[in-house]
Amino acid sequence: MISGISYPYLEKLIGIAENNYPEMQVKDYQAKIAKNNVTKTNVGYLDAFSFSYYYRPTQAIDVSNPNLFNGYQIGLNLNIGTLVQKPFATKEAKAQYKIAQLQQTSYKQNLVAEVKKRYFTYLEQLTQLKLRSKSYADAQSLVTQLRSRFEKSEVKFDDLTRALILASEQNQFLITAEGGTFTAKAALEELLGEKLENIKPNGN
Repeated sequence: MISGISYPYLEKLIGIAENNYPEMQVKDYQAKIAKNNVTKTNVGYLDAFSFSYYYRPTQAIDVSNPNLFNGYQIGLNLNIGTLVQKPFATKEAKAQYKIAQLQQTSYKQNLVAEVKKRYFTYLEQLTQLKLRSKSYADAQSLVTQLRSRFEKSEVKFDDLTRALILASEQNQFLITAEGGTFTAKAALEELLGEKLENIKPNGN
């Protein structure tokens, strides 16, 4: 089995999983949102300031709303409470961004480990399948030989019967190995988002 391991191919599978697996993409977007929130919070210092203007075009005195000045009047307001809260909001946004980055890193590490685990399991099942296929072929060959010899009265019926039972057992083992291989393949493809047949080794 060890000789069948291709680490460059495994790295390729890991890269595909990182790009395709939906939960990995969710973590990437969460990190981007958290980073944008840091920028928004930094710019949010301007929220403490408000600008207003008033235009009084007439020179006459308005008794109901007396005002000493005419023309444009400009006002700049400062909200002290908002201004004081901003440093804490910025720290919180940066902390949330750091948490999102750590979650992204942690999930990526888990995904890499899971791809490796499922890849090795798939190779193990493939190896088992090859062994079971060979054992079944050998058992079938033995049955063919003993049947021919039995027809020539060179072996006993019990020998042929034992060979048939062995072939049947090997056939059952082969079916189990095939099922295990298909299951391991499907589990690996779940992380990749692609069929293994569509993923060629590097250089192909």
